Amino acid sequence: MKKLLFLSIIALFAMTSANVFGQSTGTTPSPGATHNYVVTDHGNTMLWSVTKGNLTTPASTDAVIASSGTAATDITWAASLTVGTWYYVHLLETDGTGCSNEKVLPVQITASPFTLDIAAARATACYNGAVTVSLVGNDVQYDHGNTTIVYTVTPTGLSSSYTGYTFDLGLTVPALYTSTVAFSANASIAGTKVTVTDNAAVTITYTVDNTNVYTNVSDAAGTAADYTATATISAGKTSNGVSDNGSGAPADATAVSRPHTTGITTN
Repeated sequence: MKKLLFLSIIALFAMTSANVFGQSTGTTPSPGATHNYVVTDHGNTMLWSVTKGNLTTPASTDAVIASSGTAATDITWAASLTVGTWYYVHLLETDGTGCSNEKVLPVQITASPFTLDIAAARATACYNGAVTVSLVGNDVQYDHGNTTIVYTVTPTGLSSSYTGYTFDLGLTVPALYTSTVAFSANASIAGTKVTVTDNAAVTITYTVDNTNVYTNVSDAAGTAADYTATATISAGKTSNGVSDNGSGAPADATAVSRPHTTGITTN
């Protein structure tokens, strides 16, 4: 009877996890995820373990148990795990008289639905202000100044149990251009890593400065102010360690230009 009940539980989990592209939970963790496993604390001795494929083969480093002797523990599932593989989380409880009991939770590794996409607010953009024209002696010089470029990073596949996500961010602009970056209130950056404190989209605002100064000779065709700014995201992860599955849009670009005003000629 016990064996029949156990097999029924396995069948139930097989049906509920038939869709291997679902949200990461304790019973359907995505590769790399960390989830919390809990039993009622009766003051007894606890011993957590995980087996792979059956009830006896140790999972080893596939499942790292944070604290094997407590009533609640985190288990981190390795990022290299194969989707669809079955594991079994065991809890052996022993009281002061030496009597023990065991519970087992079937777990199936599930593909991560988490993706990140980045999109430019505009495919094309203008400079923020007019060209600054100055004289050095009788030589005319042109400073094009700054452009404000906005991108939005949007997550999908985040469950309500997550408390944010992270990703690496980069911006490619031509040589001798500089940039500063600002974020919506739910995000911040350290080095190249952006940390978002909730499950919402994050707005990224770059101010790009074309620091080159041009002359009538160096910009005779009037095209020197043109450039493309490309923002790229990578290494996305949820707050519990699930990696971006790579099916999102990792980059987008904004083209910046002015009218191609050539040099003035005369008869």
